[in-house]
Amino acid sequence: MLIRNLLLVLLAVAASTAVTACSAFCTSTSLEARPASGTPLTLEAVLTSDGSPVSGGRVAFYTRATGPNGGEEGRLIAQATTDSSGVARHVVQGGRAALDYPGATLNGYKATFDNLDKLNGVRYCSSAAEGSIS
Repeated sequence: MLIRNLLLVLLAVAASTAVTACSAFCTSTSLEARPASGTPLTLEAVLTSDGSPVSGGRVAFYTRATGPNGGEEGRLIAQATTDSSGVARHVVQGGRAALDYPGATLNGYKATFDNLDKLNGVRYCSSAAEGSIS
């Protein structure tokens, strides 16, 4: 009985730690992936923290596609660094057609921000967003 109760307490502590881990160890961020269209195709993601832009953040852009077996898949398109307005930008010269690949149907793109080190003296949490391509 004692061991069972101890395990329940440990599980409760672990669960509460997992829920608050981001706020305890890093500052929350928000990433917005803007809709993209045309040729050239400009992919843009805006990184903010508490409503303010985050500059110098590294954002990765991936395709979002349905693969030949019906599952979601993606490929790295590019990486870009956010400017003073928090905007990371990558231009695909060939437009949407340049992102197509055999056996997949392009559904849009995904932008991710994964920060392992301090940025501008702050440790920021990771964030992600999905954007449309037309």
